[in-house]
Amino acid sequence: MQAILPGLEATDAKATDVVLTPDEVAADVVKHFRPAGRMLDPCRGAGAFWKHMPGAEWCEVRDGRDFFAWHEKVDWIVSNPPYSIFADWMAHSLEIAEHIVYLIPLAKVFSVEKRIRDIYRVGGIVETRLYGAGTTLGFPFGWPCGAVYVRVGYRGPMAWTFYIPNIAVSGGLPATGKPYTGRAGSQED
Repeated sequence: MQAILPGLEATDAKATDVVLTPDEVAADVVKHFRPAGRMLDPCRGAGAFWKHMPGAEWCEVRDGRDFFAWHEKVDWIVSNPPYSIFADWMAHSLEIAEHIVYLIPLAKVFSVEKRIRDIYRVGGIVETRLYGAGTTLGFPFGWPCGAVYVRVGYRGPMAWTFYIPNIAVSGGLPATGKPYTGRAGSQED
């Protein structure tokens, strides 16, 4: 039996949903996607994303600020959401924000056709930025993780970009000193 988060006894969220994002990854997500306007980190945790978004609002159920009680519109949501209730979490996110970036195990979006259809019913996936296996990020699982950028009203193609923290030792990847940002299958910088 999994432990329930304090304050969440009436929900399906689990203690294992608390997976804190490394600061350098959160910093890269914010720098790469450049959220602006009214921003929200709906599950602040230790503040990895929030501290890189000056002026951002936040929720954190463990601090008495439940995201599901938030109903004000925001321009951007950026965070690492609870995985066990991701479908409900994304549905609520799509109701209140135009731009959503979540660092998640990619299977949470791409292995469930209904979830993809729910996203594309209101918009689309602009970009997925791959960060590697969860274990390389210090997460307690090895599934591939990425920042998935969903935009309400978007109908264009989806781009893939890759986070390469130390290109000098990345095994033959471009030695430009810049992260690889070409489309999948491309060799452009």
